[in-house]
Amino acid sequence: MVAFGFGLIHGFGFASVLTELGLPRETLVLSLLGFNLGVETGQLAIVAVFLPLAYALRATDFYRRGVFVGGSLATLAIALIWLIERAFDLKLISA
Repeated sequence: MVAFGFGLIHGFGFASVLTELGLPRETLVLSLLGFNLGVETGQLAIVAVFLPLAYALRATDFYRRGVFVGGSLATLAIALIWLIERAFDLKLISA
């Protein structure tokens, strides 16, 4: 249900962006559907490549320490930077 809620909110956001692009209103639903299908297909392709690799490496020290712990720490660091940027209206990482 949470994933559905986030997906719905993102869908409305994408719909507003597509509207700003000047697309005809009658093709808005088709454009949004095509965009979302493309995003989902890309995500499935990444998962299809990553899961077999992660499954094969799951028992190695590299995966336990490097991927699992290192990836978790990297995710934590990025999340903290984003939180600080938004909470204090700072720009720590330039895009």
